Amino acid sequence: MNKAVKYSLVGVLAAAFCVGMGLLYRSVRQEQSRVICGRLEVSFSDSLRFVSEQDVREYLDSRYGSFIGERLDSVGLARIERLLESRSAIMDCEAWTTADGVLHVNITQRAPALRFQDGDHGFYVDPEGYIFPLHKTYTAPVPVVEGAIPVDIPDGYKGEAPGEKERQWIAGVLAVDRYLSASRNWKDRISAFRVRPGGELVLQLEGRGEQFIFGQPEDIPAKFGRIERYIGVIAPSLEEGHYKTVNVKYNQQIICRQKDT
Repeated sequence: MNKAVKYSLVGVLAAAFCVGMGLLYRSVRQEQSRVICGRLEVSFSDSLRFVSEQDVREYLDSRYGSFIGERLDSVGLARIERLLESRSAIMDCEAWTTADGVLHVNITQRAPALRFQDGDHGFYVDPEGYIFPLHKTYTAPVPVVEGAIPVDIPDGYKGEAPGEKERQWIAGVLAVDRYLSASRNWKDRISAFRVRPGGELVLQLEGRGEQFIFGQPEDIPAKFGRIERYIGVIAPSLEEGHYKTVNVKYNQQIICRQKDT
């Protein structure tokens, strides 16, 4: 076949394809313009319970307005996604319609890594350090860090911590949690995280009476190495409960204090 004829044929087929797709798109749009939105279906891509189906329905009713009974092609899918993603507990939202007149909304909730609690004031952080409020009726099953939390934010705050030192401190505590989760030796051995004024961590181990003064959330492997050395080398030669505190925050030092001092 002549090359010119061959290229012409390809061009004709491509043009026909484009025309066909255009006609199909036009047909779909015309069909959508005749379909009325009859109901909303809400689904979740996770098992968290920060947001319920009823929450989504009420939020759209109050912020978006009416969509039931409206033409399918008039429903603002992008606006619905933006509205729902503006809620702190929602990380991602996908909205779409189907030819049977259903508006579908799929929600991915923001998964917390830690909960920080300072008296009555508390908040969650996700693995990237994004802060979002506690929920009134649902408590996520994550480790709780309690005490003098050195992060000054108002109730209901969402987003990164406002100060660089605060962001670094939160990142350090998240790094401690990741280290524990990834370690076969330490996973599930910490029963409590407490925070002293100045942001120093104090750890409580399962089955042990000592408080381990960890200090700032840095030099993490070395500090856990010192705790391991205390448990494996120093503690076996002592009576149970001999020391009240074990300070491992200083480089290459383990400082122990007895209960009666």
